Amino acid sequence: MDNSFSANRMSDAPEVSVIVTVYDRVKYLSHALKSAIDQTYRSVEIIVTDDSDSDEIRCIVASFNNPLIRYRCNPSTLGVALNLRAGINEARGRYIAILNDDDLWEPEFLTELVKKLDLDQRGVLSFCDHWIISESGELDIQKSDHNTALYGRDVLPEGIVTNPVGLLLERNGIPLAMAALFRKDAINWEMLVKEVSGAYDFWISCLLVSTGRPIYYTPQRLTRYRVHGAMETARRSPDKNENMVYIYSKLKDMPCFIDKKALLTNRYKQALFQSGKDNLHFNRIEIARAYFFRSWKVKKNFKAIVGLSISYLPRKIRTILKLTKQ
Repeated sequence: MDNSFSANRMSDAPEVSVIVTVYDRVKYLSHALKSAIDQTYRSVEIIVTDDSDSDEIRCIVASFNNPLIRYRCNPSTLGVALNLRAGINEARGRYIAILNDDDLWEPEFLTELVKKLDLDQRGVLSFCDHWIISESGELDIQKSDHNTALYGRDVLPEGIVTNPVGLLLERNGIPLAMAALFRKDAINWEMLVKEVSGAYDFWISCLLVSTGRPIYYTPQRLTRYRVHGAMETARRSPDKNENMVYIYSKLKDMPCFIDKKALLTNRYKQALFQSGKDNLHFNRIEIARAYFFRSWKVKKNFKAIVGLSISYLPRKIRTILKLTKQ
């Protein structure tokens, strides 16, 4: 079933399209949607794009009985990146904000970030800092402060970011899926491909930064990022880091990032090695060896040789080594 939206339903296009991607998980969805509805900025539409065609998710959306929210689903599972693209393709706003189904926004979030882009028609992205909250929703000030420093936002002044390439590639400091607003027309959305999967936020940030247009930062913590056991970051699978292999293979050859080619090549090498480790963990030996060899080929490194060597050990010994590392 495809509940895709017809632009004829409403004559007045909103300024902001909020995209909420969902797949089965429903525990926090109502809270996330309420935080989007309660924004002081009112020219919005909220698109819940469901990659699981879930009756429960459909019912949660319907329970709000709010014209700002609409539900859509895909005829077949697309994966997180293409599900996001499907929602964006139906978005009517000139600005896009992504809201994770387990996160929350402060009421002033959109108002503050829209201001920055409305004042500068060249600006492509505005973002802010965010809180860390527990599974039950409690603020964790210590973790929030640590997170801000970890990603380099503790020393980032308000206003135009003077070194967005460094902030993004060296610190991964732009929280695109947690606390950002960007122009829909700044990106060719055909470039949001399935291969980037769960790293779609980093990839979109790279595409926005690559435009060379202004990016704005607001140091206020205007969103809440929830940490819990069902997060994507907690998932382990043999293909988990293949998205970073794809992304770094593209970034290292982009002319706009030529000054960071050495860094990106090193990250590409590391992503290949990590994918080798992931496949080795799941006993996919031939695939693991191929990744280790590719990592070595990009740049000779000791880790790749160790990975290759371990792959030739008997499975029992590999298991013991794995347990020892844990």
